[in-house]
Amino acid sequence: MRKFEDITEQEMQEMQLEFAPGCFDDFEGTQEELDQLVAAITAAFKSGEFARESRELTDEEFEGLSETTQLKLLDMTDPNAPNKRTLN
Repeated sequence: MRKFEDITEQEMQEMQLEFAPGCFDDFEGTQEELDQLVAAITAAFKSGEFARESRELTDEEFEGLSETTQLKLLDMTDPNAPNKRTLN
């Protein structure tokens, strides 16, 4: 399985960004604000900014997240989790 950090900016720009169903269920804002957020994420992904600027969370940052968010992130890193998506 390829790791995220092994993907080149060119490959990142050629990938199709897909949001999982329900990934914004906890979003608190208007539909317009959600549309702007999705557009900003998509633009950062396509421009390569996402790859250049991404980094791992520190332990302190992780512990500062809500328990729900922590569990979602842990589930995303579990290879046995249902609906696991990979870069293969």
